[in-house]
Amino acid sequence: MTREGILLEKEPGLKTVFQGEEHSYVRCVLADVTDPERHFECRVLDEEDIPNLIGEMIKLEVVKVVTERRSGVVRFDCRLVKTPE
Repeated sequence: MTREGILLEKEPGLKTVFQGEEHSYVRCVLADVTDPERHFECRVLDEEDIPNLIGEMIKLEVVKVVTERRSGVVRFDCRLVKTPE
């Protein structure tokens, strides 16, 4: 599964434990391409920062979907889909 959209927010240089190992990640919020009012919270794993700027399109490959039980918020753990230059 992939998530694609317009990058609304990014917070680089974060750390988390994923599958028992520490990983760097970038927290991102994307606006859906077909419905810009729908936003997705994503963690782009194994990246200190991403080259995409706020307002640019971004495509992510979903590794894991996490639902926070208390708040009901769904978060996507992803990897950046790198486009050939």
